[in-house]
Amino acid sequence: MNLAESLGNYLPKEEISSLEKALTAPAVHALLLNPEKISDEEFLRRFPHVKKHPFVSHAYLYDKAEYEFGQNLLYDDGAYSIQDPSAMMVPYFLNPTSDDIVLDMCAAPGGKTIGASVLMDNKGTIIANDISYPRAKDMSQNIERMGRGDIIVTSTDFVFAYVNFLNAFDKVILDAPCSGSAMFRKNEEAERDWNPSKVKSCVKRQLELLELSYAMLKEGGTLAYSTCSFSYEEDDGVILAFKAAHPEIELVSLPEDPSFYRTKELPEAVHLFPDHFEGEGQFVCLFKKPGVLSRNSHEVVANSQYKDFIAQYGLEGRSNEILRGKFYSLYQHFDASHLNILRYGVKLFEVREIFIPDHHLSHFVSSENSIAISEKEMKAYIHGDTFPTVLSDGFYIVSYDQQNLGFIKVTQGVAKNHYPKGLRREIK
Repeated sequence: MNLAESLGNYLPKEEISSLEKALTAPAVHALLLNPEKISDEEFLRRFPHVKKHPFVSHAYLYDKAEYEFGQNLLYDDGAYSIQDPSAMMVPYFLNPTSDDIVLDMCAAPGGKTIGASVLMDNKGTIIANDISYPRAKDMSQNIERMGRGDIIVTSTDFVFAYVNFLNAFDKVILDAPCSGSAMFRKNEEAERDWNPSKVKSCVKRQLELLELSYAMLKEGGTLAYSTCSFSYEEDDGVILAFKAAHPEIELVSLPEDPSFYRTKELPEAVHLFPDHFEGEGQFVCLFKKPGVLSRNSHEVVANSQYKDFIAQYGLEGRSNEILRGKFYSLYQHFDASHLNILRYGVKLFEVREIFIPDHHLSHFVSSENSIAISEKEMKAYIHGDTFPTVLSDGFYIVSYDQQNLGFIKVTQGVAKNHYPKGLRREIK
């Protein structure tokens, strides 16, 4: 049985035919701006031929033949995150605020986490988790590039850890592992790997993850369940099975729009099929846990040992903590002792005899804290080269075109390069 045949159990023939046709069309490309680094006005001035996302603020669709945003220096600077426009709708529907503590259960590569962080104005707290350590590590680097300061990156198996976080999160994103039929246009291997058995195995895992996520959701909290699958079993079927086991949950009716496809069995949820909505495809359903949502107290850990450093970079009022030999800054304290942590907010530096500020800090702070360099110096810097300077000895953040690049260490008139080696490249 192929995908089209499997969809006949819940979609009319004309919709299946329309969806099949859409899957032969080119993929849709989009990005989400980092509004702390570039304004919509400035972005549109530089790239006038993009198209605004119909729902998500600071998001734009673009033609990859005209704009190769993945190769632009602004990408390195963290001015935007390249994402599927339909996947952006998950944090849009959930709408977290800076008062929330959010869990993104299966977060890698981090697009929904970043979308939530933008909505939260880089405040609040997001636990961005992925059970795969390599995927979590890549996500951590993506969050560093974007200069986000409200995210704890972890690689934790919540099968064992969930008992430490019962009723802990105001909002939960469960972008569940799935059979990936919405990835067919971008990934031929996903299409070759698809089969009904894979769908069945995914359903079992999705229901297990929903149970864990629900246990960690606060009373009165909201959970967003999503997949990049078109299969009924993984979408409507999972939610209806979960509701049968938990009749107390309240399904949240999502807004009406002609681009949202709904089923009669589950009209509260939406399917973002690519024949209706410009994107690769997403299923989204929100539900609430009964009860009254308790609000969070804003707790911070003060650090007097490095108070001059904290003041230099405007980190006062944040929770500045030493954790496992590293100095971090987070919007507010969160007890992460039961999590396998890769990043606890903004990494400032490692606590050791030789002091070296971390690259993440340079992307978190404003360009007002930087030294502007020339185009020639920028190219040398991104390439990993040194260059002469009249600056006094010490560490500085350098910027180009009002975008922070990273740190240099000046020694006797030479700017020594602290741009991460894995990011270095030639700018023509």
